[in-house]
Amino acid sequence: MAPLKLYNHPLSPPCRLVRLVAGVIGVDLKIEDMKDVYKDLKTPEMLKKNPQHTVPILEDNGIYISESRAIAMYLVSKYAKDDSLYPKDLNKRVLVDQRLFFDQDFFHRILNVFMPVFQGKQADPSKIEKVNDSLETLNRMLDSKQWLAGDKITIADYAVAISISALEFIPDSGIDATKQPNVKQWLSRVESSHPKYAEGLKEYREALKKMKQK
Repeated sequence: MAPLKLYNHPLSPPCRLVRLVAGVIGVDLKIEDMKDVYKDLKTPEMLKKNPQHTVPILEDNGIYISESRAIAMYLVSKYAKDDSLYPKDLNKRVLVDQRLFFDQDFFHRILNVFMPVFQGKQADPSKIEKVNDSLETLNRMLDSKQWLAGDKITIADYAVAISISALEFIPDSGIDATKQPNVKQWLSRVESSHPKYAEGLKEYREALKKMKQK
């Protein structure tokens, strides 16, 4: 099988989710980094592949898939040796889907804090409060549970943990996920769940460090 192609940005948490899931299930990706996502993704060629002009974009035998969570679902459903990361059983899958939709809102809340800070502005305290509210919700979801959606780790755990890692962009925001005890313990479990997760987190932190040094 020819490697699947991923249009990628090294610092994008959604791209990292796709790279992680592919690595965990043993799918090779040919990575094409977008140097300037605001420019490169708006060419006529790229807009045909993804009218939303966002990364990640997965190319698989002429099919183009955008949205990181959709790509993760697709990869596991098509290429994984088993369905533990995204169960076929609808009673189990629906819980994973719920947590993925939670993550979609959660990540956008983080972006609403991150973007002003990245642009040299002050973050809106009300936006910070919304992120902290989501972390409290996450803490409740994890009450007496090892994982977010069932008794095994799933793509939902990976997605939410990677969203939380985006907070490392803004260490002075006053947002600390580890203040939530269940979240803190769960993050530790996710980080040690697979070598590919630890590897990806290390690469992300190194890329973040290089960006801040520029």
